[in-house]
Formats: sequence, C-alpha cells, structure tokens
Amino acid sequence: MQINNSKNMGYRDREFADLCLNNTYFKSYFVQKTYKNSTVILSQGTSIEHFGIVIDGVLKAEKCTQKGSELCCTYFENNDVFPELLYFTGERIYTYSLIAVKKTKVVWIPVNIFEKMLSENIELTTSFMFYISKRALKSQLLLNCLNYSTIRQRIACWILSMNDINQSDIISLPGSQTIWANTLHVSRSSLNQELRHMKEKGYFDIKDNNLILLDLEALEMIL
Repeated sequence: MQINNSKNMGYRDREFADLCLNNTYFKSYFVQKTYKNSTVILSQGTSIEHFGIVIDGVLKAEKCTQKGSELCCTYFENNDVFPELLYFTGERIYTYSLIAVKKTKVVWIPVNIFEKMLSENIELTTSFMFYISKRALKSQLLLNCLNYSTIRQRIACWILSMNDINQSDIISLPGSQTIWANTLHVSRSSLNQELRHMKEKGYFDIKDNNLILLDLEALEMIL
C-alpha cells in the first residue's frame, strides 16, 4: 500500500490522545477513573496491563533510591500517555510508582486493545510515533537545561526549548509552579522570584496557564 506522505504529515498536528479517545470502535473497552490528591495509583513492580491517558490533572512517576529517598522521574499531564516507553522497550512492569499530584482523571486501555488500535489504524500509529518522538525530544531538552548553573539560565533554556518544540510563542505552563520548579531542580520560591524579575524586564508575560514569549533574542542572550 502506498502512503500519501503529505497527508500523513497532517497527523502530526493532531493530538494522539484525542485521536485515541475518540475512536468509536474501541471506546467500549476504555475505563475512566478519578484519583484523589496523593493517591498511589500503581506501585513500583506492578505488571503493565493497561495504557493510561491523563485527561485532567497530573501524575508523578516516582522511584525510591537504595537510601530510601524519593526521586521524581517525570510528570504526566493532560493528554500524556503512559507507560509507553517502558512497554515498547520490553519492560512489562512499572519501574516507578505512579502518584496523583492532584485530583486526576485517567482513561485506561487494555494493552491488547491498545496494540490492536495501533496495528489497524495508520493515522493513530503515525500520531503515536510523533507523540513519542516529541516527548523524547522534550525530555532531552529539559536535561540540557540542567547544564546551566543559574535559575535565570534554566528558565530561559526551558522557554526556548518549549518554543522550539511547539513552534509557538504561546507556551502552556506545567500544572503547577512546584512541578516547574522540580523539573528545573530549583526551589519553588527561587523560581517564583526569578519569574517575577524576568517578567518585569519584558522577556515574557504570563496569563492564566500560558507564557507569552515577548523577547526571543533577549532570552537567547542569557544563554
């Protein structure tokens, strides 16, 4: 079968979560659950039997170190899918615990149904591949931010990275300032203070849960 590449490029602009959740043929297999704040949804070592899609709220992937301290691996926010990287790299158990950071709604899809959906729908498969690539790129860019020593540099790097990924001067902010601070490995109070200073200098504006980029070149100069 010959694939129309120009048409498939359009799939990239469609959220995988929306395409998946609106699949009327398989929708009867989906189960939606709501979890309260701080609920441990799945413990480390649990078998992977379902894929999850966050439709509202935030989940945190957390590991316990050998010394007993808790280490945050990543966050899953609206439209994020999990545990895609674990499952498709051969893992069949959770290598982290999954915790609701706040009240969170998740749609669960059995792994056999999820795989069947991908195998039978090229649009869904293409969208899923783009989602995985975009998430992997985002993770790599966030790691690059930690190479900078000052909070201002890390904020600038984060904004520029999100601008590159989304190709937009309007950037959706993380679910909370605590999540943002943890992502950049800085304290919440320090992040808040630096954001206020940078906003006053005209680098960006913040409205609701969006950051509006105002001076790209000035942010690039910080790095």
